[in-house]
Amino acid sequence: MTSADNTPEFDRFGPWIDEVRTVDDLPRLYREAGIDPAAYRRVLKVPRDIEGRNTHPTMHLYDYLLAVNEETFTVLARRDEAYYTVHVPLDRIAAIVDSVRLLNGRLTVHTLDGPVVTVTYNASSCGPIRELTSLLRRWYLPESSSTAAEAYRGAGPTLDPADAGLLNEYQRMIAEEPGMRLINIAGRHEVIPLHRPDRLWNNPWPTTLHASITVADHREIQIIHRRDWFTGTGDKLSLARTVLPRARISDIRVTPHHRYEDVHVLAIQAGATRLEFPLADGPLVEATLAGDTVSI
Repeated sequence: MTSADNTPEFDRFGPWIDEVRTVDDLPRLYREAGIDPAAYRRVLKVPRDIEGRNTHPTMHLYDYLLAVNEETFTVLARRDEAYYTVHVPLDRIAAIVDSVRLLNGRLTVHTLDGPVVTVTYNASSCGPIRELTSLLRRWYLPESSSTAAEAYRGAGPTLDPADAGLLNEYQRMIAEEPGMRLINIAGRHEVIPLHRPDRLWNNPWPTTLHASITVADHREIQIIHRRDWFTGTGDKLSLARTVLPRARISDIRVTPHHRYEDVHVLAIQAGATRLEFPLADGPLVEATLAGDTVSI
């Protein structure tokens, strides 16, 4: 194959996520989809997870085209040599979860109607996804005169040294959003199954419940955590952030975990979406054990 066979799309291909500013910048696969970047707030093209040496000019090199306008988040996702389209109205977003583990990035958008949209990406290029998340939040968040969430009045956030990454993300987020207030800190713990057969299995292979930090203001609840809540080994590498708009939330409760001793679950319902966040300690658990009403 000679350089004469190459295309601009092939020549520019790499692991990074690029903003699409003109129709000419659209990946070849999506050019007939009717997306005019000039009509959107942001359009991004997300490359395939493939090494450059394994590509060639005839391949479709982008797994996703992401587009945000005034009302809708549109996802065009490659399926072999074709693609399918998902439209998510911004006022139907129930939660946004962005997580990374080394170079594996994953953006998940939950909706009030139940369906979930997931976009995987190379986390070496996470900046555009952070900016996209901020844009989605900016356009779905309503203005509100509601009272801000009561701040956590205990000691400042401290966690196991292995969870320094969570604390760093908390500090970064507070610097960017000083209106957020600390609500709950839950440390990592080895957990004990409730049922004896599970305990016998768990003894040689202990299970760890990972730490989390919950913050909130009068518009959103945000939780900083690991990608997987329970693992058989430590997790110092993944980082996740779940964002839930208060206007979409219909119920919040803390209940005992169905499988592990001394573990509770913060369950947040938003339409047909229910997200659960396991907690071993912290003010939310303390309030539940004391019989107090839990509020965030």
